[in-house]
Amino acid sequence: MPRLAALEPIARIGRYDVIGRLASGGMAEIFLARESGPGTVGRHVVLKRILPHMTDDERMVEMFVHEAKLCMNLSHPHICPIYEFGDDDGRFFLSMEWVRGVSVRELIDRVGALPVSLVAQVFADVAGALHHAHTCTDQAGKPLAIVHRDVNPENVMIGFDGVTKLLDFGVAAAATERKHKTEAGNLKGKFAYISPEQYQGLALDGRSDVFSLGVSLYEALTGKSLYERASEYETVAAIVLDPDVPSVREARADVPEELDRIVQRALAKERDQRYANADQLQSDLDAFNARAGYRLRPSDITEALERLVPDLVTAEPTLDRRPPTVSSKTPSKAELELDDRPSGSAELKAMALGIEADEDAEELLGQRRRGGRVLTLIAALVIVVSIGVVAWVVTRPRPSPTPDAPSTSAPATP
Repeated sequence: MPRLAALEPIARIGRYDVIGRLASGGMAEIFLARESGPGTVGRHVVLKRILPHMTDDERMVEMFVHEAKLCMNLSHPHICPIYEFGDDDGRFFLSMEWVRGVSVRELIDRVGALPVSLVAQVFADVAGALHHAHTCTDQAGKPLAIVHRDVNPENVMIGFDGVTKLLDFGVAAAATERKHKTEAGNLKGKFAYISPEQYQGLALDGRSDVFSLGVSLYEALTGKSLYERASEYETVAAIVLDPDVPSVREARADVPEELDRIVQRALAKERDQRYANADQLQSDLDAFNARAGYRLRPSDITEALERLVPDLVTAEPTLDRRPPTVSSKTPSKAELELDDRPSGSAELKAMALGIEADEDAEELLGQRRRGGRVLTLIAALVIVVSIGVVAWVVTRPRPSPTPDAPSTSAPATP
């Protein structure tokens, strides 16, 4: 990447030379930076740093520290690693791997239904990453039982080196933090990928992520969203109330029956009928790949991306070269809109970033309102269904009583 190597730094954060901004929101800025070491030793990294006006917001700082604590316990080849959690003049930052690649979301948007062999390998790798998160322990050996809660195609990045990475544990929760059931404003994840039990406010475990991964797997194979509807009400109803699990083969006939059965089991509405854990899902996907000859090496995945999105493979990120924000005042709406403008095309942003930028303050409030609305919708759905059941019981026809009828269903003997 000669052009990046030639860029002069625009600022310094900790021991990192910042060469440009990748994205910015109401809570944090995301930068591409070079790590500096003795001599010419170094590497490109992504830095995520809290904005100055957020440093006095204890809740936001706590969320940032929470993300760092969870992620620093994770070490898996298919999870984007955090290298450092640092403090730069009173402002926390995270240093993490820069994943040059394309998200599954971007691939679906550009290509539609993806090759079966690519999908089966990529999602087997992600299932392994989730199982690591679900079973990892802290430094004292205590199980953390982390649930990602935001598994969706945007957070699955396929590197141009052929290595898949699961991203963005920013809304993940460990067992020690799941003391309360889901309540209004506390729903995490994108609506069309949230498990039924999370909508119902139940305590979550790894099976919730298995469901979300199953939804993403269906979408990657068909190029179509499984549960997204015209309204939030319809989306929630499709996930919570509709007992049917659609077949992938109904939307794409060339998907093998074995893979269809795997997807359907991951999508079971009753979590006891799903895979008990992500490791079982990975095991079935690996076995399917072996039998079908789909076990792809990283070089095979790289070649697949070169065929599907050759322009992205050779492109370099577009960087905002303005200096990092230094003012401690709360930005105006106009400034937020300016900071949120794309630093390049959506494709380049996804390729360069490898993680999702934080939502601006207005969007965060919008998510809280939508979370409250969704739980209201669920309550309304339950009431409607209950009324329907009661009405059916009250109005259904009943046979007229026969005074001389025998006490058993057998015909009377003359």
